[in-house]
Amino acid sequence: MVRRAKPNTANVDMVDVVTREQGETFADEWFRLSANGGTMTDACYKTGIAEWPDGDEELQGIYHDIAGEIVQRVADQLRSTVVETFVRLANEVLTRERKVTDDV
Repeated sequence: MVRRAKPNTANVDMVDVVTREQGETFADEWFRLSANGGTMTDACYKTGIAEWPDGDEELQGIYHDIAGEIVQRVADQLRSTVVETFVRLANEVLTRERKVTDDV
């Protein structure tokens, strides 16, 4: 969704350049909040790659461990791509907003 910039954009304090460190914070927080909320592991469960072991608590623990490892490994592989994408897109949006403000 592209937000149409309004003249009051000048009142929003923005960094000059979004850095890799800020991208890393974004990626780390996104993965942390998603993992804590269960959305990433829930998505793994929905794939049906393993069957829920009804009635066996030990196997249920193993099931959770397997899903947790898969999710962690996916997050680890995606992290650098997420960081780079966040930095690029955030810089594009902030640059556009500064330009629209300058044009007003």
